[in-house]
Amino acid sequence: MQNSASEIAKLCESWWGRLTDSSKVEQRAYVMKLLALLDWDLPIPFSPRTTAEHLGALTYLLRGDGQTTIATYFLMPGALDAPSTVLEKGLDYCPATRALIGETKSPNINYVLISDLYRTYFYDLQTDELLLHADDPEVFNREIADYLNRGKVARGALEEIRREPRSVAARRLREWQERWKQSLGEYSRAPESALDILMDRLVIVRFLFQHDILRRTRRRLESRFMELVAEAGTESVAARRECGGKLVRLFHDMWLDWGADIFRPFPELDELLENNELSAPLLKEFMLLAQTRFSIATILESFNYGDPTEKMRVRMVPDMNEERDTYLVRRCLENIDETRIEIDVHDEGYRAIFHWFDKLLAVYDRIDLDFEAKAHQETPIQGNVDLFAWSELNAKRPAACVDKIGHACERGFGIHYTSEKQLRISRLLFMLHIITVCARKQQATEQLPSIASLFMERPLNKVGKNVRAASGPRIMVNR
Repeated sequence: MQNSASEIAKLCESWWGRLTDSSKVEQRAYVMKLLALLDWDLPIPFSPRTTAEHLGALTYLLRGDGQTTIATYFLMPGALDAPSTVLEKGLDYCPATRALIGETKSPNINYVLISDLYRTYFYDLQTDELLLHADDPEVFNREIADYLNRGKVARGALEEIRREPRSVAARRLREWQERWKQSLGEYSRAPESALDILMDRLVIVRFLFQHDILRRTRRRLESRFMELVAEAGTESVAARRECGGKLVRLFHDMWLDWGADIFRPFPELDELLENNELSAPLLKEFMLLAQTRFSIATILESFNYGDPTEKMRVRMVPDMNEERDTYLVRRCLENIDETRIEIDVHDEGYRAIFHWFDKLLAVYDRIDLDFEAKAHQETPIQGNVDLFAWSELNAKRPAACVDKIGHACERGFGIHYTSEKQLRISRLLFMLHIITVCARKQQATEQLPSIASLFMERPLNKVGKNVRAASGPRIMVNR
């Protein structure tokens, strides 16, 4: 392999040394020699799509065994940014790799190799992760070439590549946000709250676009957002300058169409974005972050910094709470609409939001089944269904079982907080969890439920009043 590495380095340096008089035929010859050095003697050409053709890419499929397929793109020099520069900004893609990955999405392709015979990116297409990268042939030989050897691929070497830990992904997401908050803050002296809301809105947008839960407007608003991102990457100065104002109007429409409180007009943020020359590069970079950055686990982990007590709330696992569990077990058709659980993230941590909200919805599901069984027992269906009788019967269904998520947000669930940071984190995580629950239940909706009344501030001097004992479980319920 050492001899092959030396030959690979010489090959790449030779190619870059004669770029001025190189041709497409010569490029293909160099690519075939490189693949042969990696034992790929018969790569399978495939037709390039729009971006690949525009970039003049040579495209091949590499199949090492019956289960692993690698799509390869070999570009002319200058099309790829140095991976070290991309990673330094906290990004996962440069514009060229982002566009090529978007064109390659397929359940039959596992990995993507993108190279100009000098700079190299290697992605897991199914998980949207940048696994390996190299700024030059020396790094390619040291860190990538061995994995791409055909025999190693056939033996499963690609599955052994070490993945980036969630803590690292979360830190890079946080550093990207902090870098842009600093830049925007220096540009206009915007308040911290406006910058936090902007970052949270962008996170929710990316997360929501992963989940097809909105019947009417998701695709239309997603299309507008992607058009705005495309304008942010154009060479037109006027188009880029208009991006901020268009983003403000898009956020306003998201508030009207989705009913999501976090998109409610925020004057300081609107003023910050309007005619702001930084809006376009912000949007452009935002889409160069991998989708894996936007999982709930990674987003929660991104807040694991700073104040030790806040870090503890991020890591805290919900304790068993016998009183609260007993309270939920005793819920029935007669009292389910009045059922209410309140948690305090100051004492219980942020994961308690997911845990107890899911438990409350499980109780709603149980009561709904009880109602169906009781209704069937009292008025068994015989022959054709009487729609008037069914409507009369359905009108007796508890409100908590009609719109379960909406009822829980309006009346059944409450979250106490003691600081603006706790409110911000809780609100963001709860929004993401609602989207996840709707997707898990395959429950399409017209709008997201309002969560404005769900959060309640609790002064620090009142924290702990409802704790049964110093070491006992916390119980906050209304009977």
